[in-house]
Parts: sequence; C-alpha cells; structure tokens
Amino acid sequence: MEPFAKVRFAWDNDDKTPQTEPPRPVSDAAQNRTPNPYQSGLLTDDKIKGFRKFPESGAVWEDTRLDWCQPSDTFPEGWPYFVRGRDSLREHITKLFSTRIAMYDGAMGTMIQKHTELDETSFR
Repeated sequence: MEPFAKVRFAWDNDDKTPQTEPPRPVSDAAQNRTPNPYQSGLLTDDKIKGFRKFPESGAVWEDTRLDWCQPSDTFPEGWPYFVRGRDSLREHITKLFSTRIAMYDGAMGTMIQKHTELDETSFR
C-alpha cells in the first residue's frame, strides 16, 4: 500500500481557536444554518415530479409520506429538545456531543456490505 498525504484543513493549523462544530457543507442553507424543513412535498424538480406520478401501490416502502416535519409544538423550544423542521439538527448534535456523553452508531458500512461484494483492499 502506497503512503498518501494527509488532507489538511484550515483548522489543522489553528491551535488558538477551539473548534466547536464540524465544518459546514457549502450549500447556502448550511452556511446560514437554516434548519431543514423536511417538507419534500414542496420540491418542484422535474425528476421529483416524475417520480410522484407512480402509484403508491408500487412503492417499495410502506410509508410513502413526503413530509417529515413535526408540529412545532411537539416539544418546548431550546436544549435538550429537538423538533424536525423547527430546529437545526447540526446545532442539536453539536450541543449533544459537547455537553453529554453520547454514542453515535451508524449502519452505513453494514448497508454498503449488504449491497456490494467488497474485498479487503476495497475496505481500505
């Protein structure tokens, strides 16, 4: 295996400023910290419109909802409560991991393994 150069980020050279959150994606919503509204029914892209023409009986999933927002009065505003569509998930997770002991378990690797045949070199 050939060695490769480590990717360097701007904060790697900044020892004076503590980093309080991971870097934000480049989208305007992420840069402005706009919470995701979870209202996919409002999307108007042509491909999305075409997909909506399929009957629900042919759907792969039982739940075919497009909107996943929660009513804003589901929980009170402020930490430690989180309401999808009202609060910023990034801010919530950042606050969670910086104030409490928390475990984050993701199954993405398992899902990739399930759908592909990867050998050992592919995992590295």
